[in-house]
Amino acid sequence: MSELAPDPPARRRFPPLLVAALAVVLLAVAVITAVWALRPRLTEEEVRATVVTTLAEEAPASFFVTGTLTFATTVEGRSDKTLLPGLLDLDLGTTRAEVRVPGRVAYGFDVRRLRPSDIRFTEEGVVEVAVPALAVFSVEPELERAELRTEVGWARLHRSSGQRVEALTLREVRPAMRASAERYLGQSESPRLNTAEALAHLLTPPLRAAGLPSPRFRFRLPSGAVLELDGPPSPLPG
Repeated sequence: MSELAPDPPARRRFPPLLVAALAVVLLAVAVITAVWALRPRLTEEEVRATVVTTLAEEAPASFFVTGTLTFATTVEGRSDKTLLPGLLDLDLGTTRAEVRVPGRVAYGFDVRRLRPSDIRFTEEGVVEVAVPALAVFSVEPELERAELRTEVGWARLHRSSGQRVEALTLREVRPAMRASAERYLGQSESPRLNTAEALAHLLTPPLRAAGLPSPRFRFRLPSGAVLELDGPPSPLPG
């Protein structure tokens, strides 16, 4: 007795709407891929030119200010006076003056120190910038808010001795404030991070206009640290 052969498996049929939807998706992917492949690609030279030109326009005095510091500086001065030194050696007392002055320091970097070789544009579309060392741009002590404390020697006139020492001490406020700010810039990472964020905010609009829709940044800081910012950073506080 002969056996019946099994029926061949039925082919699975997809609904026409699903087939049409898949075709539309594939067509969209093909179009996007073609457009992306044909998009104008910025060269490294164009990125470098955009960065350098933007900084030159922002800092006409060649210094780009990226942040400020607000702090108070205390300076002490003294004057010792002796009657007939080497003969009588009569101590007329010491006049001391202590001055505490609040102030503001602006910092940043000289754009002339940023060389074209410090700017790279990677294959991944990342704008890489080696940030120059920071420096103090201006020192603004608020002398009208100065706090003075003066002690005058027992045998000395307050008006002449005290005012002279106070004046000499006030002269040292600005250099002392600058020295404190320079130490802070050399030791703290915060000003460098502020500088990287300020650069990202400054460079994002011109890079977008040049054809880079969502600039990504990689900043190499003078300390050796690397800061990456993907996309436009959040707005800086006012």
